Parts: sequence; C-alpha cells; structure tokens
Amino acid sequence: MTSPDSPPLQHLPGLSLEVSARFDFADADVTFQSSDSILFRVHRKNLEVCTEGFPPSGFAVTEGELSETSVTLELLFQFIYPQRHPGLDATPFDVLEPLAEAAEKYQVFPAMNICHIRLRDMVHEHPVEVAIYAAKHDYPFLISEVAPMMISIPPIDVIQILPQSLVLPWTRYIQEWVRVHQNVALKLFSGQTPQYNKSISHAGGMPQSRQYPRVGGNNGNIHSQCCWPSCVTIVLQHLGAGIHTLRSLDQVFHMGINHEDVENCCDWELLEWRRKIEEAIAQIPKFSAFL
Repeated sequence: MTSPDSPPLQHLPGLSLEVSARFDFADADVTFQSSDSILFRVHRKNLEVCTEGFPPSGFAVTEGELSETSVTLELLFQFIYPQRHPGLDATPFDVLEPLAEAAEKYQVFPAMNICHIRLRDMVHEHPVEVAIYAAKHDYPFLISEVAPMMISIPPIDVIQILPQSLVLPWTRYIQEWVRVHQNVALKLFSGQTPQYNKSISHAGGMPQSRQYPRVGGNNGNIHSQCCWPSCVTIVLQHLGAGIHTLRSLDQVFHMGINHEDVENCCDWELLEWRRKIEEAIAQIPKFSAFL
C-alpha cells in the first residue's frame, strides 16, 4: 500500500552510475536512484516492514527513480534496518527538513518520530518552516507550540502558508491576541489615558498603601514630580506598533527607558503593567483548542 503523496516509481535507463557505499548490498532486490544520480541497493522486505510509501512485494518494478537527493536518502534508508538509527542531534535544518518531508512522504515510521522531535527543537529558529511541516502532516500540537512565535509574522503571510483548513482556526486564535493587545496592553486605566496630577507626590518612593497601583485600576492615587508620563508614552509607542509587540515585552518595557534613572513608583507600575499583560497572554488557549 502506498501513501497518497508517494510519486510513481519510474524504471531506470541502463546507465552506469555511482552506488552508495553504505547501501550496496549484494543480495539487494530493489534499487533506487537519487535526484543527483546515486544508486541505493536495498532490501524490499525492510521497506515493507518499516514503510508504507515504497512498493510492496507484489510490485513488479525493481528499480526506481526518486526525487530526493542522495544526502536525504543516505539518512532515510538507515531507518529501515535493525541498527542504531541516526539521532539527528547535530543535523542542520537544511538537511533535517527534506529528510522529515521524505519520511512523511514514504511513511518511514522509524524516521517520522525522530524528525518530528528534532524539528520541534528548532521552532525558535525556523517557526514558519516548522509550521508548514506541522500543518501539512497533521501535527496540531506542534503547530500550537509554533503559533505564538508566528504572532511576529504579518498575518497575511501566515494565512498564505497555512492550508485552507487552518485559516479559520488561525483567525480565531489571532483574535485572542488582538483582545489582549487592545483590552489589556493598551488599556491602562479602564480605558482612560493616564492623567498627571501634581497635587499628589509619589516621586522616588514605593507605594505606601495597596491603593497606590493604578495600572488597570480606578483609584485616584497617582504620580507627580516623576517620569511616569514619559514612561507611559514610550511604552504605548512600542505597544502601538501592533500585536507582535506582545512577543517582545523586554523590548517594549526597556527600550528608551533608563531604569536606573526611573523613580521607584514608576518602576513598580511598569512591572505591574507588564505582569498584567503576561497574565492575559497566559490565558490565551493553545492553537490546538481552535481546531
């Protein structure tokens, strides 16, 4: 039984080609040619046991041309034999990604799982590529891990790479981030912009009562003679760039603000502001919840 994505195998012309040193078994009963014209002589029985995408014993063709490179096949065929399989720990992404695709296409089960695990380790460096792989091969929980990182990517670009079945779930997911951005990050005082009242002073001091913090509250205890208005302006300018800023709160709350010169009252409220945003982000359901 072949997988739906498996390409048809074509009979090789009578050419004298280089043979893989690792896969040149004298009793091999099937030969494959890589896209860069390297031959791999392997055993059909091993293919039957470990895969679903290569031809079964009833298939007449004993030679076939594959679209993968010799680098990919050299790794892939190691997973069909009873031996210690490659750990892929140090395999670079440009080698791992085509191997993972080949493992899925030919349903090489021993390779599929380790490739999935290794790609999961690379989500921070290659979020888009891993998301495409996860969506294409139905790994919803891997998509959930990648999804927050994709907030930094323009929404239209994300929609273009997602399969149609994931566009609506992604739209619903992104709306949760929009809600946090608009209703928490940009909403300091019940929707009101900060007001500066010079009649009450907290400059340089820590709050004297639990009524002091104003982030998200309605109490009237406010700053004076300190840098709070300028801090608010800087943070709002950063946050106003879009929801992607929710993924870079270190930059939002530190760029342009010298915390060594910021009064304790302002520094304390900045921490509260950030804490409320982080709490709201933590409440966003995982992407898999929208599937």
